[in-house]
Amino acid sequence: MAINGTLSDIGFVSLLQFPNSSRKTGLLTVITMDGKAEFYYRKGELIHAKYGKKTGSEVLIDIVDWNEGQFTFEPGLEPEETTIKDDLHHILMWALKERDERKKDQKENDGSPSVELDAELSGKLDELMKSASGIEYICVVTTLGQLAARSISESSFLQKIEPFMESISCFISEYPGKVTGKAFIEDISISIAISGLNETQTVVIAAGPEMKLGRLAMALGRIARNLTGV
Repeated sequence: MAINGTLSDIGFVSLLQFPNSSRKTGLLTVITMDGKAEFYYRKGELIHAKYGKKTGSEVLIDIVDWNEGQFTFEPGLEPEETTIKDDLHHILMWALKERDERKKDQKENDGSPSVELDAELSGKLDELMKSASGIEYICVVTTLGQLAARSISESSFLQKIEPFMESISCFISEYPGKVTGKAFIEDISISIAISGLNETQTVVIAAGPEMKLGRLAMALGRIARNLTGV
């Protein structure tokens, strides 16, 4: 039996992970105003992707930001070719990193040195986010205000936090102490918490506005302890 829905019901990243977590075999088709993308799964593993003339993991770079459209999952269907061999988590991390790099290249270079995202740390942040109820984004920023690692998060939520990140990075880079102190931001659309991990790194977590400050502070403490081992 086919499963139908819209991207407003489930974020694109979560949608891609759905067949993986339930170890399904079949075809996931996503249709938006930008076109149609097809994703084939075998026992939960994404093995083929197609969007226009593109195939394989390159497809995800172009469409990982999709947040509007319709999807259908048809079980049992398999592709005639295999274009993806890496695991889904690795592919998503790579696609998000490539997407960020392309956006960065489109902006005017401000002269500051770029920082390569730490894939291992990003993977750990993703696992921490999954275990922290209500938290929708975690990143680690250097004391120079540069992004060092980030979790896999829905593009719709990234759009909410993006306007705040420049101010957060400035706050961290200009903080007078060696280790950034704790700070909280409450907005109509988002709640953000910040805490220094050590003299070189600061963690930033974010959730929806429905999360109370007390719960956010407790989550921040648990995540910071996990990252520092204290």
